[in-house]
Amino acid sequence: MNSHILHNEDASNALRKSFKERGENVGAWRQACYEPLVAIAGHHGWDIDGIFDAHPRLSIWYVPTVLRKLCHAQYSSLGAVIN
Repeated sequence: MNSHILHNEDASNALRKSFKERGENVGAWRQACYEPLVAIAGHHGWDIDGIFDAHPRLSIWYVPTVLRKLCHAQYSSLGAVIN
């Protein structure tokens, strides 16, 4: 996996700054940061733990519960569409 895709500090800081300038809270910024990880999980069989484990900069962190729930919700909503 390309570490630039998973964690780009400049892009993350720019995103956080734009949310702050609009008066949005950290939760909205965090949600925006999780969206690419949910998409990546979708391309890897929804194995968000495997994505964290395989990435050198993410492997030291636990998978946030909110991110896990977002992946599960996305997977469930796609399953409803497929069935």
